[in-house]
This record gives sequence, C-alpha cells and structure tokens, in this order.
Amino acid sequence: MSDERRSAKRHALWVPVELKQGEDVYMLAISRNISLTGVLVVVGAQLEAGERVELTLTVPSSEPRTAAGEIVRVQVNEEDPDGLWKYLLAVRFDEPVPELEDALEKLEQSS
Repeated sequence: MSDERRSAKRHALWVPVELKQGEDVYMLAISRNISLTGVLVVVGAQLEAGERVELTLTVPSSEPRTAAGEIVRVQVNEEDPDGLWKYLLAVRFDEPVPELEDALEKLEQSS
C-alpha cells in the first residue's frame, strides 16, 4: 500500500482486539498496527475480504473503543504460518475513531 492511500498516522502497537463477524464468529486478535481509520490484526482463523466485522479495541489506560468496518485484505502471517496467529486481516473502519489518536500516542510514547 502506498503512503498516498493512508489517511491517518499508523502506530506499530500490539493492542488486544475482540473481533466479531455476524452472530457466529467471535475471536481474539492482536493489532500489528493501528490508526484512527483502520487496523491490521493477527488472528487464528481466516475470514474473507469484504466481510463486515465489529472490533473492540482495548488500548491500555483508555476506555475500550468499538468500531465497525470491512476486511479489505487477508493474507497468511509469514511470521507464524502454522501457529496460533496464522492470518493477517486489514480492516478499514466505517468511520474514523479520532478519540483513539491520543490514547495511541500516549501508549507509543510509553513503549
């Protein structure tokens, strides 16, 4: 993805994420990078690009944030292809979550 397509600063942070897809799919994920417009997560089960998901992001020292979005990319996690975190999912939020920015900045500074 080229920098021109990114509309928000990406933070390379590992944040716990709860991912829900429909009524039947619920899983835990970990962010690889996150911004106020989307997130790249590692997960154990494969979903499909185009699927709708709801995410609950738990940034330390901040209230959990919920965002709805669409999976825009799915790929095998080359760092763990046979382990617990087999897939990378890129999710674009339906609407930016601007209140995430301050919490992400604080977390990044404390890392």
